[in-house]
Amino acid sequence: MSNTSAELHALNSQDAAKLLYSNTGAACSITFAASSVLAFAFLGTEVSEIKQIWWACMQVVLLLRLFDGIYWQRKIKPRNDFDGETAQQRFGFGCIATAIVWAFLPILTFDQVNLLEFATMIVVLSSMAAGGQSVLAANARISISYALILLVPISILGLMSDQDYRVILGALGLTFSIGLVFSYSKAVKFTLDSINIKNMNMAMSEQLRQEKYQLDKVNRELSEAYDKLNAVNSTLEEQVSKRTEKIAQLSYLDPLTQLMNRKSFTQTLSKLTARATQSHSELALLFIDLDGFKKINDTMGHQMGDSVLQEVTKRIGAFADQNKLGRWNGDEFLVALPYSDAQTAQAIASAIITSISQVITVNNNSVHLGATVGIAMCPEHSTEAAELIQFADLVMCEQKASTNRSPALFSNELQQKVLDTQVILEGLQQATERRQLYLCYQPIVSAKDSTFCSFEALLRWDFAGRFIGPDEFIPLAEKSGLIKEMGAWVLNRACMDASQWQHAHNAAVSVNVSVIQLMDDSFIRALDNALRSSGLSPERLHLEITESVFVDNKVKIKQQLEAIQKRKVLVSIDDFGTGYSSLSQLQSLAVNQVKIDKSFVDNIENNGEAIIRATLFIASELNCKTVAEGVETLEQAQALKAMGVDYLQGYYFAKPMPNEQLIEWQNPVTDVTVTE
Repeated sequence: MSNTSAELHALNSQDAAKLLYSNTGAACSITFAASSVLAFAFLGTEVSEIKQIWWACMQVVLLLRLFDGIYWQRKIKPRNDFDGETAQQRFGFGCIATAIVWAFLPILTFDQVNLLEFATMIVVLSSMAAGGQSVLAANARISISYALILLVPISILGLMSDQDYRVILGALGLTFSIGLVFSYSKAVKFTLDSINIKNMNMAMSEQLRQEKYQLDKVNRELSEAYDKLNAVNSTLEEQVSKRTEKIAQLSYLDPLTQLMNRKSFTQTLSKLTARATQSHSELALLFIDLDGFKKINDTMGHQMGDSVLQEVTKRIGAFADQNKLGRWNGDEFLVALPYSDAQTAQAIASAIITSISQVITVNNNSVHLGATVGIAMCPEHSTEAAELIQFADLVMCEQKASTNRSPALFSNELQQKVLDTQVILEGLQQATERRQLYLCYQPIVSAKDSTFCSFEALLRWDFAGRFIGPDEFIPLAEKSGLIKEMGAWVLNRACMDASQWQHAHNAAVSVNVSVIQLMDDSFIRALDNALRSSGLSPERLHLEITESVFVDNKVKIKQQLEAIQKRKVLVSIDDFGTGYSSLSQLQSLAVNQVKIDKSFVDNIENNGEAIIRATLFIASELNCKTVAEGVETLEQAQALKAMGVDYLQGYYFAKPMPNEQLIEWQNPVTDVTVTE
């Protein structure tokens, strides 16, 4: 009888724990919503920061409770022998912790919140306490403690207040909490009695069923056991073999291509590299990435993509043994080539690329793919499998980023390049904070009278005494997303400097804007902030954009440029003629200036002159001013002026210089008058 009672008690405890944990997600969601309302609905109050910290603490507790709930659902609940009392205690810790955090809100903010916010707290906490009646009805200690911790502190604070309304609210809260205690007690008793009756009925039913069928069951099981024993003895070896094979496939093979998966290939490659090292032979590793596969998945569906991958697997398999091929991830494959030197590996890689590039026909659909291959050699580059894979992947990514898609070998120079890039990127993340970025300004002069009319702001970076050129760090900033913050800083700094130019109070400042900046929704706001904080007249600000922006979202670009020109800020097209713009796009965007690229100025004696004259004609038709960049000689300046270029810029007039040197810059601009 004692054993039966103990088992019944254990079942009751388990059911109570299940009932408590079953509402964890809903309880946490409601608590999240309620705490967010109290933390952010009254952000104008003096305690916003305290409430935000309190809200963050609440989220930490909720996350811990959610993790505990997930762990309980996945690890503990599936077990039939878990300790229900311990599970209830674990749940109780999280629940009481939540209540304690709730209780701290009125304690921390009581003297600062107004009556409306205090009343809202009382209502929310009362609702949370009342809502716990159904959620926590499986445990008396947890439910009653939860309600009292929620309501008693805020009620006592209300009673101690010198404001009548708060005293009334406190009294109501305290009265409500006392009522909840009695209500909770009845709910808990009812719930636990229901659980107990259910388990007793189940136990009695099971006992009756077992007693009724016990004899027949024993006889049947004896007969079945005899038959099964004979069957198992005859098929045991076959079953073990099949199960072992199935387990091996699940553990080591990719289900789609039947190639080795990551884990299996890495283990196999480790054995191959060890064998190559011992035999003093070479081994090549090919890392293959398909070009254009994502488009197939996006446009034709994943089922088609799977069929294409299976066909690609067959084609790659024609160049290596099945036990030396692996699928790394998605559309990435690995091929190990023992006893292959670098020349052989490159030849095989080229053949694989050629094979993959052939038309793939699936369900009457013709598909075209390419492939990029990186190669690493053992033992030349590494004898470790993981490093070989990493190096081959690195080469593949480098090739994919370039226009050269031929197979390439890993090199120490490439590894050092990656390391150097990482160092520069890490330094770039702190360059603004460390004040390593600064602006230089290059004068832009009038071709008509040789007077300077504007200055182009050029960003420079002094990386701990090492000068990093913008052609090196700007692409990194664009790729990493730092260009938005950096661009906003440049815009603000340039406008601030220009607003303080006493030596050139009418001169404009030109600022380069990247495509990423221009496409960002916050750019116009950053522009307004720069003009407002500096006090610079909008007419004195020129924004230079490359014409490559026109290959992106044309509608978005047009909207942004219209917003810029609405503010009377001028727009210049930089490096005109080197990008992809069309006359219709330029006409619809109505830019103010066209900058002729330095490459055409350098080639002015040959084909460059024809392109410059064509650009001048286009600019004239569009009512745009023209600026020639990269002017380095008097002859170039005179020729450009004779052609009708409006403004000139280059080392012939002045090199870019820091803002402080502009004031000291006293050298007169060289006259570019064309001699007869």
